[in-house]
Amino acid sequence: MTRVSWNGVFSSPFTVSNGVKQGRVLSPILFCIYIDSLLYSQAEPGVGCFIGRLFVGALVYADDIVLLSPTASGMRMLLHLCDVFANDFQSFLTLLKLSACGSKPDKILLHIIRTPVAF
Repeated sequence: MTRVSWNGVFSSPFTVSNGVKQGRVLSPILFCIYIDSLLYSQAEPGVGCFIGRLFVGALVYADDIVLLSPTASGMRMLLHLCDVFANDFQSFLTLLKLSACGSKPDKILLHIIRTPVAF
């Protein structure tokens, strides 16, 4: 049983039925197992950045993911695959730190958490 504290007020106790507690020994290992299928799905279509045959279009550190693609269409594909992954695993990806840059103007329309964002 756990409770949530917000501004000094505690919620009623409730049971946590999935996930792992932050800071536990197994947390990083279990997260790697969980995110592994996303990384394989990102590399499979052949979009994103590659160094030789090595896919470097999705870089992961802890729970942060950086997507890299030389084209807008490639980035759209990588983002779509993230959406499919989130739906398949009944989870969500928060896009609190999102930025895009490119060497030439290219319109990108991203649908982030059901809200269209134009780049």
